[in-house]
Formats: sequence, C-alpha cells, structure tokens
Amino acid sequence: MSSAQPAWKQKAAAKRAAQYASIPPEWRLQERLPQPKDTYSYLKTSGLLTPEELEITETASAALLLRRMASGSLSAVTVTKAFCHRAALAQQLIRCCTEMFFDEAVRRAEQLDQHLASTGTVVGPLHGLPVSLKDGFDVEGQDSTLGWVSEIGKPAREDAVLVGVLRRQGAVFYVKTNIPQSLMMSDSYNHIFKQSVNAFHNELISGGSSGGEGALVGARGSIIGIGTDIGGSVRIPANLQGLYGLCPTSRRIAWEKSGSREYIVPSVAGPMCHDLSTLELFMEGMLAGEPWLYDPVTVPLPWRKQLAEKPTSTPLRIGYYWDDGHVRVQPPIELATRKAVEALKDAGHKGKKSSTFSSGDCFANLDKVFKWDTTGHDRAYDLWLKGVLADGGSRCRKLCEAGGGQPLIEGMLVGQEKDKLDVERGEAVSIQPVTPRIISSLLNNPSQVAREIRDYQKHYLSRWHEAKLDALIMPVQTYVGFRPKEWVKASVYVGYSSQWNLADFAVVSMPVETEYPDDLPASEEGESSWKEHTPRNESDRYNWEQYDPELVKGMPVSIQVVGGKFGEERAVAVAKAVEEALKDR
Repeated sequence: MSSAQPAWKQKAAAKRAAQYASIPPEWRLQERLPQPKDTYSYLKTSGLLTPEELEITETASAALLLRRMASGSLSAVTVTKAFCHRAALAQQLIRCCTEMFFDEAVRRAEQLDQHLASTGTVVGPLHGLPVSLKDGFDVEGQDSTLGWVSEIGKPAREDAVLVGVLRRQGAVFYVKTNIPQSLMMSDSYNHIFKQSVNAFHNELISGGSSGGEGALVGARGSIIGIGTDIGGSVRIPANLQGLYGLCPTSRRIAWEKSGSREYIVPSVAGPMCHDLSTLELFMEGMLAGEPWLYDPVTVPLPWRKQLAEKPTSTPLRIGYYWDDGHVRVQPPIELATRKAVEALKDAGHKGKKSSTFSSGDCFANLDKVFKWDTTGHDRAYDLWLKGVLADGGSRCRKLCEAGGGQPLIEGMLVGQEKDKLDVERGEAVSIQPVTPRIISSLLNNPSQVAREIRDYQKHYLSRWHEAKLDALIMPVQTYVGFRPKEWVKASVYVGYSSQWNLADFAVVSMPVETEYPDDLPASEEGESSWKEHTPRNESDRYNWEQYDPELVKGMPVSIQVVGGKFGEERAVAVAKAVEEALKDR
C-alpha cells in the first residue's frame, strides 16, 4: 500500500483486504482473472461446488429447502455452508458483497439443528433459511458503511427491526451486499467495495441501488435477498438478473426508513427471489413474526393468503402501457410487455364477467384489458425528483468530508443547493387538488411538497377505484442493460418504477421471455418504428442511441404488476395469472 495514497484510500483498501480475509482459504479462487462472462453458468459448471452444494443452491423454491430441513433430511448447517460457499465465489467474480460473516452464520445454523434435534420442532416458518441483506440493514456486530469510508469500523449495536423479526422466525444471515455510494443510482459502485456487475454478463451493470443483492441472488449465492426501494431499487436489479421482486406499500414491511419523516418519498424494503412461491413464503413467514410489535409505524396486517391465490374466475380487469410518453422503452421491453398483455387476452381476460377482486354487477360491461392513460406521469416524476433531492446534497457532502475528502461519485442522483427544501423558504399557498393534467407549482418548502405528494396519492387512489382495476401492467425500466459507469452520462430516467413509489402502491416485478430485434415496425397506434423514433428529451435520446441488441441479447427482461395500495397479495395473484397465461400461449 503506497504511503502516497490519501488516507481514505488506504482505509478503503484495508476494508477490502479484511473482507477478502473473511473468505476461508479453501474457497479462494487461485486464478481471479480473466473473469468468466457469465458468472451464474460458470459457478454451475466449473466444479468449484460439490454436487450437494449445487443441488441446494440451484433450488429455486425456498419451501422445498424448508421442508427438507424440517424433516431432518437436510441440516441447516449443510444448507448454510452451501450458500456461504457460493456467495464467497460469486463475490470474487462479480463483487456483490460488503460484509461476509460465515462463521457466525454456521454457529446460528448449528443452534437451529440442535433445537430441532432436541424438541422435534422448528424455531419458526423460516427455520434454517439463509437470507442475504442489502448493506443498509443493520446486523449486530457488522458494519453498515453504505459505501462511505467514514462509516468503516462502526459495527451496528443491534439488529434492524426486520433482521430481528426474521431471525426469530428462523432465518440465517450470512452476508450483506453492495450498493452505490449514495443509494441514488441504478448501478452499484462505491469507493470501498468497487463495482458490482451482472450475474449473467460481467460487462453489464447489476442495477441499483440493491445491485449487489440482485447480482448475488442472480448468481444463486442466495435463495432470497432483501433490498430497499425508493425509485426502483429492488425492481431494477431484479429485472436485470431475471428475478421476482416486490416493492410493497410503505409500512407493510418493517424498515426504519419506511414512514420516516426524513423521507418525503416513501422508502420501502422488499424481497428478491427466483419464483413467486418463495416471495409469498417470505411475506407470509415474515408477517407471521408480527413486526408491528417492534416497529411503531409498521401496519398490523398479516399476509392474506386467500387474496394471493391465482384468480379462478375470469376475466381480470387489467390496465397496461409500454410507453409513458416521456421515454420510449427499448424494443425487447416493449415486446415483453405486449407479450404479457396478449397472453392475458388469449387466456380469456377480455370477456364480460367480473373478476375475482371485483364485486357487483357494475363491472359487467367494462372492457377488461385496456390501455392506461399516463397523462400526468411526467409531472409526477418531477415531484418525485423534488422529494429525493430535498436535502440539497448536504448529507453526501458531510459524509465525504467525514471520510477525509472521499470524493462524491459522478453521476449519482444527489441534490444541489438549489434543490434544498427549507421550511423557511417559499410562501404559504393553497395547494390545489391534483388532476391528471397538472400539479400545482412546487415550492422550496418540504411541507408544501409533502402535501403535493399526498394529493397525487389521493388522485391515483381515486383513479384506481374508479377504473375498477385488478392490476396495471407496464415495463420496469427503459433499457435492457448498459455497461458500468455509463450512468455518469446516461441521463437515465426511472419514471416507470418511481411512479409507484410516489403513489405508494405495491408492485411485483417478474421476468418475461422476449426477443431482441434491431428494430420495431411502426404500430397501428401511431408509434414510429424504433429506428425512426424522434427522441423527446435527453433521457430519451440516450436510451435510444445506446440500444445494442447484440450486447444485451439473452439478458432478462421483466414487467411490473401493480396491485394498488396495500395490494401486495393482489399483485402476486395477478402475476400468477400472467405466468399461467404465458405458459399456455
């Protein structure tokens, strides 16, 4: 280590060295370069994992592993070690982790095995299930640096509420995962743990801000990982790794920043996993732990299993769109969304009978699958930006200074002084009701902006119920993938995902197989061909110019299923209907 390096660089390097030292020597890769392009396939075929470790970590359904551990045919220690091993290998290839505490995890698994042997019962519904966590979740005794040098060597004194609830339900924690420096970037890079890359293509990003989590789960180093989402930070990494992700309504999952007054736009926590059954199992098992007993803002609402069942009566009433009028999505994303919509129509969701979630004859004569009006979404995006930039970047500046001059990474969504909201600024005005056409002027006053957001949420609730919706279907994001550090110049637009954070609606993202054409022909609905598209703004221009079908060919593409306010179960149920319709098509 060069003494000429700034102190913050030395501290970051020391942290990385300690991280590497936490990997057992027998799990360290002797040849670390060149990296395999597809980490998931490499780990599956390289022989680095034993046949038993492969069988365990390739299991998509957490329920299957839980049943085997409960019966005693598979020990919690065996399962934990398998995921620890694969996570350690993944970390060395795609840099997805921050903290790795494998010894602690194995000790916890041993305790669970002893409990089962002595009592004949499991500790809880998640007994022995390894769960990975985004770095921002506190785990007693582990750092939560969030990529800031100033936070190195400050281990958490206690578990976060969600961590404690899951631990009591039998979960085993073994690793925390990488994030961007400020959390406000759909990429995952910071000065301590460097760049996370995609589990299937190491020249592409893994997403953000829960990008390390998405990469780890995508590489099967975790069967279920918990991220956080304020503008797409669960759904975007889930999309880029072909996973299922849940962005719940705020206060449904215990998370210290959910419902916090320091966040004008609701921040939420949510799971990423390989199938819908595991997502549902997590929600049911976590909520069975009654997190509202430990978190004063969590809503006392258990998992309503009957509402999450696949709808048995048809048709559903579904709104959809693949172009919000601001940034046009790339061709594979539009095709995937169209495919899901057409599959629902082919499955019969266009008749005259009311759906599972509808009640009364008033629904009988409504069109069942119809294009949703996105008027007002562009102004909602402006409002979301106003909320997330509200501190004017002061927090990031303070953390840079505290870290000994650690620089702020270019390209992150961080406010400037002009963006700062201050209760002393702006005059008191009457906030007009939000309409689809306009939101009243945004002043530099946080209470004013909070009221604007509340009015927008009320507006969308009204639209939802007036339309008698079961769900909305649309893209997760505008792009299939791009290279690391492109974010700096990308002007990336996240309005397809942030729209639902602002509305505070529950959303499930799910993968859909698609094609990767060079062009899309002009549509009957008036859309130009992709190659003849005229960019509408800087974000649209970049998204259009950087589309490279050869680069992204074969990469995952997802859709979002919006279930409405506290509609987590509804979103899961409709996602099941979409899956079935796609299989039958």
